[in-house]
Amino acid sequence: MKLRYLGTAAAEGYPAMFCDCENCRKALKLKGKNIRSRSQAIVDDSLLIDFPCDTYYHCQINGINLHDIRNCLITHVHKDHLYPVDFLYFKKGFSHPAPDFKLNLYGSEDVEKIISELPEAVFTYLNFVKIYPFKPFKLGKYTVTALKAYHGTENPFIYAVSDGEKNMLYGHDTDIFREETWEYMIKNKMHFDLVSLDCTEGGYEELSYHGHMCLGRNIACRDRMIKEKLIDEKTVVVLNHFSHNGINSVYTDFLPIAAEKGFEVSYDGMEIDF
Repeated sequence: MKLRYLGTAAAEGYPAMFCDCENCRKALKLKGKNIRSRSQAIVDDSLLIDFPCDTYYHCQINGINLHDIRNCLITHVHKDHLYPVDFLYFKKGFSHPAPDFKLNLYGSEDVEKIISELPEAVFTYLNFVKIYPFKPFKLGKYTVTALKAYHGTENPFIYAVSDGEKNMLYGHDTDIFREETWEYMIKNKMHFDLVSLDCTEGGYEELSYHGHMCLGRNIACRDRMIKEKLIDEKTVVVLNHFSHNGINSVYTDFLPIAAEKGFEVSYDGMEIDF
């Protein structure tokens, strides 16, 4: 399997819009991997995860033709992960898809509510499929399982994706997993070759709120995954989804800090074959 990170920032991007903080100024000066767009990923160049407002930009710079994409998993309804306005360009005159084209969008009942507000004409080419936590489903060669995330009240999901040989866990946006998610993974003896963990708050050891992670919580989450035999020493663990509010969260600053703890750090365009 291959995971490509198309965007790796939290909602406001990195550097953040309208911001004059030290992290944003440093990222803008250094450029390169320090510049992050809104979070999105693609598995094997075919299965999209999330549809943020930066999707068009991601496709341009990565050579992706959205007409070739048939399936997209949505984690939750926040606009940096689901930007339904862009689906209006399915309307006549804005694009010319093949007659048999359908983009299948998979998500919770809350995603369904957002999508149902779109004009009827959009659904000539857009198909919504409601999915449920802890109910695996087939998606081509993949088996996908939505797991409950710890991120607000809008039925957020994280996703386990398997191609029958390799297994990955895409863990954004979420705090350390809910107990029912731990119980499901343990009971079903899941084992992951790659885990992508939320690190919105960068190098902090602990946070004053719940819903995201930082380095300290990443360590705690990974340690429990090892303890429960969900991962092992060969598993690649990548930290992703960064906010300028996080301490030492500029890529060049955070890279050696994370490496010392055994983590890889994502950047826009990063590809991992596993």
